[in-house]
Amino acid sequence: MMRQFALATAVAASLGLVNLTPAVADDGPPQPSAAYAGHLVAGPGAVTVSITYTCDASVSPANHLFVAVKQGPQIDTDEHSSSDFAVSFYSTNWKSDSGPNALVCDGTSHTQTVVLKKQPVFMWPPSATQPPFHTGLALVQVCVFDNMVGDPDDPNATAGFALSYTMEAVHAGNGVH
Repeated sequence: MMRQFALATAVAASLGLVNLTPAVADDGPPQPSAAYAGHLVAGPGAVTVSITYTCDASVSPANHLFVAVKQGPQIDTDEHSSSDFAVSFYSTNWKSDSGPNALVCDGTSHTQTVVLKKQPVFMWPPSATQPPFHTGLALVQVCVFDNMVGDPDDPNATAGFALSYTMEAVHAGNGVH
């Protein structure tokens, strides 16, 4: 099954800006999967997160991974998942879809550790002065897009889409508590 949606809307949804509820068609490859895999460590300059995912490239090799960790007193998986509620916000946007943050879309399950750094300031200005992560709970967002076809501005563009939003324990290093 392919989920139909505007790719620009999907990317905005992965940032927590909108809720995405794509329409479902009856044909096409299976939808991707995405999940937190039990590792969230915050160091002085980066956060590492292990994820498990499955994605496919039978329709198109174009894919995208977005992983974010957000911490703040109001952050949750439902009403307060957007960056508006974050005090600290790290993501894969510093090195999107390359190096440790690249997907392998071959239809099999993969577990990998991705590297997150501060959300770029031009995307989230508070990043310039945000405090480091502390030991405690944080929102982990994992979004996988596969088989991306069409212009991002075309409402008929298609892609597979999977997301996982969970609250997880941060293990902060170097005396940050």
